Amino acid sequence: MSIELITIILFISLLSLLAVGIPVTFALGSITVLMTLIFDGPDAVYTVATTTYQQITSPTLMTIPLFLIMGNFLVESGISERMYNGLSYWLSGVRGGLAIVSIGVCVALAMCGGFGPGILTMGLVAVPAMLKHGYSKNIALGSVMAGGVLGEIIPPAIIMIIFAFIARVSIGKLFLGGMLPGFLLAALYICYIVFTGIIKPDELPKPDIHVTWGMRWNALREIILPCMLVLLVLGSIFLGVATPTEAAGVGALGSIIICAIHRKLTWIVVTNSCRQTLKFTGMALWILIPATLFGVFYGTAGAQEMIMEFIQSLEVNRWLVLICMQLVLLIFGMFMDDYAVVTICAPIMLPIAKLLGFDPIWFSILFILNMQVAYLTPPFGWALIMMKGVVPDGVTTKDIWRSVPPFVLIQLVVLILVMIFPQIAIWLPNTAL
Repeated sequence: MSIELITIILFISLLSLLAVGIPVTFALGSITVLMTLIFDGPDAVYTVATTTYQQITSPTLMTIPLFLIMGNFLVESGISERMYNGLSYWLSGVRGGLAIVSIGVCVALAMCGGFGPGILTMGLVAVPAMLKHGYSKNIALGSVMAGGVLGEIIPPAIIMIIFAFIARVSIGKLFLGGMLPGFLLAALYICYIVFTGIIKPDELPKPDIHVTWGMRWNALREIILPCMLVLLVLGSIFLGVATPTEAAGVGALGSIIICAIHRKLTWIVVTNSCRQTLKFTGMALWILIPATLFGVFYGTAGAQEMIMEFIQSLEVNRWLVLICMQLVLLIFGMFMDDYAVVTICAPIMLPIAKLLGFDPIWFSILFILNMQVAYLTPPFGWALIMMKGVVPDGVTTKDIWRSVPPFVLIQLVVLILVMIFPQIAIWLPNTAL
């Protein structure tokens, strides 16, 4: 059977199963195994077992649970909450200071454990505090969700590890490539909050609490150790002292030591941290295994050659192809989980980008920036769903949806800037590695 017909059958079957609500893991895995059996015979099914074993024993994937345990210990022990309260003292006299601190803590949490902790922690801590001080719901909700999804682009982002594993690109270079776009996003979020405070001061009133300089200096003790841990972990990767896996191990041990220093290393913290880590690691592996099986089957069927021949036959500007790929990712992200989009699209789109002469790390960062937008775009947006689960009573789904458009616009602006100025994404990887 021709590769064209196999492609049609494969993707129609996959999209049909996804449309009826079957998780991408089981949809992709079942279709791949079935088509391997039909087209390659019973003997080829042996590759399912060998490929699965190779995935779950890969040293590279150890970075996922290690970075997760690092972030979970800091969140479960309450250190992240004290970081928020401490930093809020330093911006107590600034209009919109609580929202700015929320962005800052989300950046810190992103650098500790990736996506998730920022939204959940700040949703429980920062949103009620901002609403109590009279902040508008748009700023209170939007700043936390936008800050939380920075964990998608600021290393050590778990999605970067998964993307690098599926697309076979350097994890270290992806981490470096995401630094400047991530910090640029955070800076623009803060600029938007400050600008809103200037033109709409009633939406961002100044807090009426009295804060002394002694309280501010004492608050620094809450952030010194986590900041040192982040610098140690990411610095060792960027300087080439340690591999991402080795640095993740240091980070995991460091977070446990920090909890012990703060006398928060309780049995409840340990069990909750390990449970959350095991839960997410299991989900990641269940996604990676069928994704790899899909790549093995589709690659051996001749997909690479078909795609390359098709792209070479097109008489259009390569930038038009790139823009079309970005639009496809934006649309997919509105209706599918970002890990599902990475699983399906990364093995197909990255070879196309390479064929067109685009830098693979730069294209990978564009891809991940798109996935960050997906977290804030309804109807599927994970950040919207997570926020609804932790907001105080009185905050509706409509309030959550109405808060994201300005921040999505900022994300799209940064995406376009990285497209126009590739050095934003590739300067650090080319300089440091």
